[in-house]
Amino acid sequence: MAKSLEVSPMKSLAEEIDFLRKAFRESLSAYAAKVEGQLTQIRELIVAQTKNRKTSSSQLSDLRDMISLCRTLELKPDKGRRKDLKKIEIAVEEIHAMIQNW
Repeated sequence: MAKSLEVSPMKSLAEEIDFLRKAFRESLSAYAAKVEGQLTQIRELIVAQTKNRKTSSSQLSDLRDMISLCRTLELKPDKGRRKDLKKIEIAVEEIHAMIQNW
């Protein structure tokens, strides 16, 4: 007679939790890389623009808006809140949209 395999639900759940932790870490890493890449791209565009001595009045207005947007973000990174990540993501998207209009 074949031995029946008894799988403990607790062991199965522990394995699933391990999988979720790994997936969570990988997701955070991919998300961070994406946002950091966008920030790097924006910074490079801004720095490249500083070499152009002729900045239009609309660009100056956009720059002021971008500075204001960055300075008014109310972030509390030490709390690790999703809403802070969302605020950063929205700010990046708004800045990117302004730069695209140049």
